[in-house]
Amino acid sequence: RWQKIFTIPLWSKLAVFWNKMFLTTIILLIVLFLDAVREVRKYSAVHVTEKAVNINTNAFDHIQMKLFRSQRNLYLSGFSLFLWLVLRRTVTLLTELAKAMASHAALETQVINATEAAKKYMAENEKLQE
Repeated sequence: RWQKIFTIPLWSKLAVFWNKMFLTTIILLIVLFLDAVREVRKYSAVHVTEKAVNINTNAFDHIQMKLFRSQRNLYLSGFSLFLWLVLRRTVTLLTELAKAMASHAALETQVINATEAAKKYMAENEKLQE
């Protein structure tokens, strides 16, 4: 049933569009991940926090807040990229499995048909020999 649904020509047109959107989203996630890494490195520097304490006590809290936000962004974008890898691999494996199952079913029907034809020819051959 699913094979009939996914062979509709509309899906092939939509697949091209969604592949582009998917790749655009991945590029955006990579950019966000790299930006989060840069921000974490910027606010994790020890000398920045030491200077902030000497200047103003509220500045230390502000830097810690920015560090927390950058770490949060790093974890979110990193986990999203990891899930993308897992999802992509799962879809690839499911596609290969579906193709293998379809070819297996086709080969099985061919084997059954060939076996039936061989039995029929053997029976005809025996009748001719008698």
